[in-house]
Amino acid sequence: MNNIIKTFNIGDRINIFIALLLLSLSLAFALSSVFSDFWIYADSLTRNGTISENNQMNSGLFHGIRQIDWSFGPKRNHFSVFDEIRIGVAFIDKHIWFGILLSTGLGLLWNLTGIFVALRNATLYNNDPKNERTALGPLGICLWSVLSAVAYGFCVLLFHYQFLTKIRHNVLLPEENDAGFSSENCIQYVFLYKVES
Repeated sequence: MNNIIKTFNIGDRINIFIALLLLSLSLAFALSSVFSDFWIYADSLTRNGTISENNQMNSGLFHGIRQIDWSFGPKRNHFSVFDEIRIGVAFIDKHIWFGILLSTGLGLLWNLTGIFVALRNATLYNNDPKNERTALGPLGICLWSVLSAVAYGFCVLLFHYQFLTKIRHNVLLPEENDAGFSSENCIQYVFLYKVES
């Protein structure tokens, strides 16, 4: 009987370590996506109906780059999404942007809580049988994982809604639109991580 209980505990600990690994990976991916400048990307923009490869744009949640060719060669302009929201010329709605930040922050918080609970359960510190069915026990790992996944999913839904309603139609400033530049149907999602040195 003791061998069965000991084997069951070892199996539980292996499952907890796997959950810890997955929670750590999801935290790493979430943090790297938050600080990435490649949520959306346009490898070419149009000017007066003509596609130009010299005009490009990419942006993340906080910062981005617009490269516009004003006939004297392309000029790169780094911008802050927050500053553009503050002055009212942003390509993303401030309420949606705040919702994305809030849901991402909650996802990160619940992800960290899940990592803490998994670490607590992986050590011998958690020998109290009363904790087995609480948010600090093995069921807590599932609870915090599901809550973080729901928060990240809500963030993705908010960004997708914003992409469909506003981002894909225009990401340029009013003076760039007045000069004949357009980003209509040139913007796409980016599903990669770009590392620059």
